[in-house]
Amino acid sequence: MVLVAVPACRKAEIRTYVAPRDKEVVPAAAGAEEGGAAGEGPAAERAALPAVTWALPSGWADLGSDGGMNVGQFKAGEVMINLTPLASMEGQENTLVNMWRNVLGQPAFSEAEATAALQETEIAGGKGRFFDLSAERGGSPVRIVTAFLHREGRSWFFKLQGPPDAVGAQIEAFKGFLKTVKFGAAAPVNEPTPAVAPAAAPEQPAVAPAPAPAAEGGEIAVPGKVPEGWSVVAAGAMQVAKYSVAGGAEVAVSVFPSDTGGLAANVLRWRRQMGLPEVGAEEAAGAAKPIEGGPEGAVAVDLENGEKALSGAIVPRDGRWFFYKLTGPTAAVEAARETFVNFAKATP
Repeated sequence: MVLVAVPACRKAEIRTYVAPRDKEVVPAAAGAEEGGAAGEGPAAERAALPAVTWALPSGWADLGSDGGMNVGQFKAGEVMINLTPLASMEGQENTLVNMWRNVLGQPAFSEAEATAALQETEIAGGKGRFFDLSAERGGSPVRIVTAFLHREGRSWFFKLQGPPDAVGAQIEAFKGFLKTVKFGAAAPVNEPTPAVAPAAAPEQPAVAPAPAPAAEGGEIAVPGKVPEGWSVVAAGAMQVAKYSVAGGAEVAVSVFPSDTGGLAANVLRWRRQMGLPEVGAEEAAGAAKPIEGGPEGAVAVDLENGEKALSGAIVPRDGRWFFYKLTGPTAAVEAARETFVNFAKATP
């Protein structure tokens, strides 16, 4: 559910996001198998995402949820801001810093260096952290500021990305935005999603943001050679690579320092993106099959809903999880599926 309300004492835009039902199996430990069907006791599933509200700084455009992992997307000129909830990564803060250094093609920090890169910042009234990285990418400088807050079994990520000077001009507005974030109660089960109400004109913040160009995506060592007929295109938020495939299909690759909630949770997320009905966690996990000849633990799942299809692969490598997703018209996905699986299981 998305609502917009404007209290009389403030003109800044207030938006509320309530995620759809999001049952996820909670792994007992890293790498543990998912439990049985959703609903088998409080330890068997995670609660729905809570309602989230925020006040947008002047100059920020609200692009709404992308229907995937990002529950909020904003743009200030060409600077992009994303809000993404994931399964808790508490205790892996240094890994997060080095994951993004890898995305930017930079060598990993030592434990001491990674710890020093983390700074405290207020998020939703709590103690969050952020780190600030800059690099050359695709021949252009880019700066990524990532803030995060661990809360009730999830890690909430807020990413500010764009050219260094442009991002610098948005830092104070970004920090101010983080302070306005508020978490409410989880959405009731099966609550419908109404349309977005019209937004009120925002007021000028204390520090006016400046428009600036930005870049999305990143460079990371995605194993394997790009298949013939695939074209490299600009990657989106939380993606390290993206490809255009014949017939109107596309392949996206993301890398995370955890399995982001487990096998069942990821299959359920993909089912929702395809508009498929809810199923239990056991059935969702059972739809994924081992990838023959792939790294240990690599699995793939194929989903179809009429004229659109999705093939997903989850491949653990060296303490990280590579997520591959092929989507598009059913005929195009079917034609590219074998090539896609071979690409996903490729070794460095």
